[in-house]
Amino acid sequence: MDFNTIKDNKELILITIISTILVAYYINFNNNLGIYCSDVYVYLLNALYYAGTNIHSTKSIYLSPVVCFLTSLIFDLGYVDKVAIFIVTGIFAIVGNIGMYLLLRLKFDKLLSFTGTIVFACLALNLAWLANGSLDTPAVTITIWIVYLSILAITKKPKYYIAVLPLLIIGFFTRYTVALILPALVLYYLYENSIKINKEDIKPLLIGLALAILLCGIILATVSSMGDGYLGFDGLVVGGVQGNLGSTHDNSYNPDFGYYLFNMGNFISSSNTTFVAKTPALNDPTPISVLVFLILIVGALLWIKRNNIEFNKTKIAGIILCLIALATFSQFSSTITIILAFFGLLLIGKDSENKMGYLMLMWILAYMIFQSYYVVKVNRYIMPIFPAMIYFLMIGVDEINAKINMKKLLPIILIVFFLIQGFTFTLTFEQTNEFNAPEEMTDYIKANIENWSDIQIGNYNIRPYYWYLGLNTPGIESGATQKIIDSGVSYYISNHKQKNLTGFTEIKQIDNLYLYQRTG
Repeated sequence: MDFNTIKDNKELILITIISTILVAYYINFNNNLGIYCSDVYVYLLNALYYAGTNIHSTKSIYLSPVVCFLTSLIFDLGYVDKVAIFIVTGIFAIVGNIGMYLLLRLKFDKLLSFTGTIVFACLALNLAWLANGSLDTPAVTITIWIVYLSILAITKKPKYYIAVLPLLIIGFFTRYTVALILPALVLYYLYENSIKINKEDIKPLLIGLALAILLCGIILATVSSMGDGYLGFDGLVVGGVQGNLGSTHDNSYNPDFGYYLFNMGNFISSSNTTFVAKTPALNDPTPISVLVFLILIVGALLWIKRNNIEFNKTKIAGIILCLIALATFSQFSSTITIILAFFGLLLIGKDSENKMGYLMLMWILAYMIFQSYYVVKVNRYIMPIFPAMIYFLMIGVDEINAKINMKKLLPIILIVFFLIQGFTFTLTFEQTNEFNAPEEMTDYIKANIENWSDIQIGNYNIRPYYWYLGLNTPGIESGATQKIIDSGVSYYISNHKQKNLTGFTEIKQIDNLYLYQRTG
């Protein structure tokens, strides 16, 4: 189904309403919980720079110019608050759910497409990062629309290339890992067109390419100008292409290749959410996860039984390449492994009637290989595979439905279970005031220190305090007692109680934060 044949108004309206209510609910929840991903403070400061105020953002302005610029538009309206970025990322979630429905409708009927969209929207990991200012939901949303429009462009109307190529640029400058969708798109194009470019594709491709280059130039020029020529993402891109393992000194260092795979049950449905290194860790999968795995397994077996798969030399060669990719996964770079998997799937699926399924499989493999190989592992990094996973889940439901009379039963069960999860998942979070404490401490400072904006207030972590207090907030590690004493700051905010801070007196404690005033 494409834009010219949309007849699912009721479903799209219902998805929009449910998504909007869900997003509003989580914006309120996140506002009460506080910012737990410190990167969000960087994006807020960048947005403030786009709105005209630069608070130490020159060297970080290259980070997600798309989300930061959109947030700055709300700032320009006079609403300068952390909720602004919650709203922006929340709107992305709503648009993503609409795109998810349209993507599924290319394969499934209205009920299954609606079911898949609700399941996608209410997956535990998606909810853990919903409308909280992080970049992952916007990146997934743009990826969904890139895939949807690409399929339409390749199989139906080449005019959609005009939107696809600029959208790739927007996605890249939202979160750089959006580029990992390219192997899946190239694979699908080769399935449909081989290596030739159809005449009718040339004009829209050239227009799309011109718009993409123009858009890229505008973004690069803006970021370079505001960053005094510094473009920090070039090293990230080169490192990604080279298969850089990542920093072993990062707080999220984790060399376990199976981390994402073995935690998938928690990512689907979790009954306990705690904070580990200020990241929501999902624990104790619920029976909903078991149901999803059962559908995937049973559906796959039924699909294999229904389809008589013939193995010829080409398919066998493709299978061998995929096996080599799996066997050598930890021996080479992620780039080499992805390339091996790409050519393996190209050989396996080129004559298949299930080309969209192989696109989805390449989608999953590209992200799973890259993120599993990367030693810095954060659960949200794997969110981009969920749309493709939902595709296979709906394949499973469809196969099971073909064997039973009550074809609405399983979709209704999934819709009910996941909607309940969507609105009760916040109850799984541990109770903490840790993430509100920085804002509460700065509120106290502004209310009780008359000249707070003119004096230096040292702190243990510059990110939140640049946002809440402005320029005069030098960062000094709370364990560096002598540095604090010698720094000349009038006040110091510590994240643990100081025992030997000579010349300072504790004047306020909020949760695990302590405010010290220089007295000598």
